[in-house]
Amino acid sequence: MDKRFSLMDSERRFKRACEQIVQLNYKMSDLQSRYSRAKAENHRSFRYSLRLRLAVVEGLRNMYYDYAHNKAQTVADLRREMFGEDVQIISDDMSDSGSDEEY
Repeated sequence: MDKRFSLMDSERRFKRACEQIVQLNYKMSDLQSRYSRAKAENHRSFRYSLRLRLAVVEGLRNMYYDYAHNKAQTVADLRREMFGEDVQIISDDMSDSGSDEEY
């Protein structure tokens, strides 16, 4: 029973982390468009603060990504142990999510 509770808790935390990653991706997209606009209009003071905010949001998103990956591994291990399921974790490379864009 304890493992079942642990599995449900890990799945809930994984799902919540994924939702947060999606929200942070929206936030990064918004900040990136604001930064591009400030760059086009040559507003240096806005560019600096937006660049800092982009760096913070990207770092936060990367931490959530690592956390979600760890929870996915925990869920896979528990499912394998409890039900004999072979769960494969598919992880995207973070480089194609916009983190290498110039800002």
